[in-house]
Amino acid sequence: MNKPTGVGADGVDTAGRIRRLTQAALNADVTIGRVDGVAHEIGTSLDEFARVLGRFDASLDKFADGLDTFAGTVRSVDGVVGSLTDPEQDLDELLLRVGRIVETVDWLLTPATAVRHRLSGIRFF
Repeated sequence: MNKPTGVGADGVDTAGRIRRLTQAALNADVTIGRVDGVAHEIGTSLDEFARVLGRFDASLDKFADGLDTFAGTVRSVDGVVGSLTDPEQDLDELLLRVGRIVETVDWLLTPATAVRHRLSGIRFF
């Protein structure tokens, strides 16, 4: 009886085994390539996320400054309200103070609106 080609003395199909091992190695290589690609994309996404968080952190700092200004404005409003009880209060000065209050509130809300607009356009995944 003749042995088929690729079958060793112990009856093991060596050529078939080598083909299966080669195919498994190629499959593993393709899988590792895909994992490397996904890892690179995740790294890129994390870098972008860190950049966005950095800008957001800077915006929060500006917002905190705005809140401090707003607190000062509230104290100023308290002063205006207190001075309203004084009948000799100059109307022009009162209008200037109210104008400053409106400008400060507008200045305060502009960064918050811009941050909210920026964040609404970000897709994390």
